Amino acid sequence: MKKFLAAALAAISLSLTGCSFGGQNTPTYNVMNEYDFKEMELIQLEPPKDGDTIAVFDTSMGEIRMVLYPEYCPNTVAAFIEKANAGEYNNIDVYGIMGDQYFLSGGKKSEDGTYTGRENDDELIDNECNVNLWPFKGAIMSFSEKPGFSDSRWFICNTEKEALTEDAIQELKDSAAKREDEVEREKLINLFDKFIEVGGLFGAAGTYTVFGQTYEGLDVIEKICAVPVDELNAPKQQVTINSVTISEYTAE
Repeated sequence: MKKFLAAALAAISLSLTGCSFGGQNTPTYNVMNEYDFKEMELIQLEPPKDGDTIAVFDTSMGEIRMVLYPEYCPNTVAAFIEKANAGEYNNIDVYGIMGDQYFLSGGKKSEDGTYTGRENDDELIDNECNVNLWPFKGAIMSFSEKPGFSDSRWFICNTEKEALTEDAIQELKDSAAKREDEVEREKLINLFDKFIEVGGLFGAAGTYTVFGQTYEGLDVIEKICAVPVDELNAPKQQVTINSVTISEYTAE
């Protein structure tokens, strides 16, 4: 399994290096080797249900609605809800955009002009990566430059088009087809097919905690990710998160 996952991660990768929003290096931490793929259920591809906890992002470019997953990542979701309810995500900027891959917000600007998500390391949250949650397009993921942890920062996934190609996915499917366990083999192949179908950032899997999934507003994510950036990946025009409101999903 480790050899297979190493090949997978080499085939499709996510880079956060050199961005102006903190000068972070890409963490090397990854827990995919611990996943039991036979148990995998792609819950993000299911429609939201009445009573699900949701977050509504009012941005200067439109509204994004997403389901949160406290049953899989309770500490990450609880921290996000606490900060949202306290207004910490109101009237803040999107301060990093990486091509067609994602946009980053949360945290606050420090004195040196970079962005941080904590006052000290005591505020770090252990990652809560889960085999049922993947960085599909529209997923929200917690962030920290410290491997294995997150803080108050987060990014929302678009699609890494240059890496997430049909040829790259076919390479992964060919590797998965060699797995001896039939259930594991079929679920992995289905996972890779879904990345081609819905898009995402496969290279972020197992490295950052997925704690929510967009069900309305994918077009807004695309618009934000299309904003021109400078050489440090900071947007050239202001994009604002006006508010983040926590609520419950109700079918209309």
